Amino acid sequence: MKNISKRDVKMFLFGILTMFLIELILDWDSAVQGFNDGLNGKPFKTSNSK
Repeated sequence: MKNISKRDVKMFLFGILTMFLIELILDWDSAVQGFNDGLNGKPFKTSNSK
C-alpha cells in the first residue's frame, strides 16, 4: 500500500477549500441571507413558500 504524504493531505484540503469557495460564489445571495438571519436570531428559510 502507498503511504499518504503531506502533499496528498495538502491537495485534499485545497480541494475542499476550492469547492467551498465555488459554492459560496455561486450561491452568494443565499449565503448573505442565511448569515443575516443567523445574526438576527431567526431561522433561515430555504424555500420561498410561506
